Amino acid sequence: MSKRLVLAVLGLLLFSVTYGAERMVVDIVSTDAMVNVDDSLTTAQRTFQLNLLEKVLHSNEQSAEKWWITWTALYAAATVGQGAVAVATKDLSTRQDMIVGAGTTVLGMASQLFTPVSTDFKFIGADSIARLSDAEKQLRLTQGEEILKKQAQIAQAGKGWQVHALSGAVNLASGLITWIGFKRSFGEGVFNFALNTVITETQIWTQPIRAKKDYKQYLQAKNRGFGPFIAHTPEWYGQVSPASCSFGIRF
Repeated sequence: MSKRLVLAVLGLLLFSVTYGAERMVVDIVSTDAMVNVDDSLTTAQRTFQLNLLEKVLHSNEQSAEKWWITWTALYAAATVGQGAVAVATKDLSTRQDMIVGAGTTVLGMASQLFTPVSTDFKFIGADSIARLSDAEKQLRLTQGEEILKKQAQIAQAGKGWQVHALSGAVNLASGLITWIGFKRSFGEGVFNFALNTVITETQIWTQPIRAKKDYKQYLQAKNRGFGPFIAHTPEWYGQVSPASCSFGIRF
């Protein structure tokens, strides 16, 4: 493998990890109007509003954490497995494939570790909310609205063009190493690129995005005075774990 190619690939990989560590900030909607809770709300109305918001935040947080843990675990397992095969095998082609594969999954795991999708939200439940004073409810409501905005930002950033482009660049580098660096056939390089693209695109498109819809619906519901609150629209989802793979629609 030429030194220039090695340096180019290392530079790309370093850029990938560094860029991935910076979570993109997405300005969805200004929350200036959301910071101050209407003083005309009764205690019952404020409690009702806070209970609903808490449930939405809790649901979004659980979905995001499950996705993050699943993919982090998959990348970690793939890295260990491919590394072990690379050490044990005597076949040169297999060793090369495993080295490149382990390199891409290490980057995938690093991206997950540097870009967590969870927030600082801690669910307290209806019983705990009932014991709060009006001032405490107002404070938690304001904080919850900001957390919902953050959840929406994370959901939108996770499917931004930057994420697709970054994954594509890493996958392309992997294919070029297989083809040019290891002097394998062009078809093998293309296969490596295609396989990694399927994996990374699956990861991107299975990231939960319901928080983005919830945020928009929350603002609309608040403007209506919280008549009918958020009714989740159906959403397709995918869940991958080391032992299973499932897809469906969530209502």
